[in-house]
Amino acid sequence: MTVYYSRPVLKSLAQGDRVAFIRKFRRISQQQLGDALGMDKGTARNRICRIERTSRQLKPDRLAKVADALHVNPMMLRWWDFKNPEDLFYHALWVEELCPDFQFRYSIAMGPQNPTHKVFKEKYIKWKVMRRRYIDGRISLEEYWEWKLTQA
Repeated sequence: MTVYYSRPVLKSLAQGDRVAFIRKFRRISQQQLGDALGMDKGTARNRICRIERTSRQLKPDRLAKVADALHVNPMMLRWWDFKNPEDLFYHALWVEELCPDFQFRYSIAMGPQNPTHKVFKEKYIKWKVMRRRYIDGRISLEEYWEWKLTQA
């Protein structure tokens, strides 16, 4: 029997959809994720399904456990509070997946730098390097996403 892997599709930027995308990217089932989180075997799949379909945000302790089980940076899953400048950056990483033709242009040589600009600039430079590696074919899409999920 031949098994084909198709890249997951991000439905929206909702937290549950991001959890589902990463779980599928990691090629693990809802049951396996539930088991990794220590959920009851009989209800694990249904509980993960609820997490992926809900519009409610995960509580911080549950978010940390889900991020750990999926081997991702918790910032990739958190509910964005745009008072934190890092949230803007992580939001942009996901927008790139949702709208691949959208072009990000960020001027690094801007005038006076506020704290948000400094945080975003540092992360953006690394992202630009990795994106260029992917576009040039030096790394695969999977390697690019692995960087986004764990290192960004």
